[in-house]
Amino acid sequence: MKTRKLLGFTLIELLIVIAIIGILAVAFLPTIMGAPAKGRDAARIADLQKIQKVLINANLEGTDYPASTCITDASFTNYKTALGGKVPVEALASDWKLKAGTLAECNKTYVYVKAPTQAPATSSYSFGLYARMESIKAGNTKCTGLATASDKIANDAVDGDSCYAILTQ
Repeated sequence: MKTRKLLGFTLIELLIVIAIIGILAVAFLPTIMGAPAKGRDAARIADLQKIQKVLINANLEGTDYPASTCITDASFTNYKTALGGKVPVEALASDWKLKAGTLAECNKTYVYVKAPTQAPATSSYSFGLYARMESIKAGNTKCTGLATASDKIANDAVDGDSCYAILTQ
C-alpha cells in the first residue's frame, strides 16, 4: 500500500503567520491612516501659497490689497481669473469663528487678514493668509489668538488648534 503524505500547514504555523501580520498591521496602521489628512493639509498649504502669489502679483500691477475677509468667490472676484477661475476653498468641516471683530464667520474657507498684528509687535506685514490644519504637526501656529487690529480668530475645533499662516511683508 502506498502511504499518502499530507500537504499543508499546521495550526501552529498558521497562528505564527497571523500573529506576524497582526503586529505589522498595528505598527503601520497609524501611519497609513494619517496619510489622507497629510495630503489635504499639503493641498491647503499649496492653496495659500497660490493665493499669496496672486495677491503679490496683483499688488505689483497696481491693485491694492483687499480688506480683511474670508476667502470666497464673492470676496475675491478680482482675483478669480488669476486663481484659475475658482477661489480655493478649505475642505475642512469645522468652522472658523472670529470674535470681537468685523469679519463674518468664515465657514469652511481660508482667512485673509490685511496688516495682521502677529509675531513680534515690531514686525509689519502687508497681509496674512490662514488655514486650519487637520494634523497638528502640519501647522506652524495656533489658530486661537491670531489677531488684527479689530479681529481675533478663535478655533473651536475638538481635533486640535493648528493653523498654517503665511505672513507677507
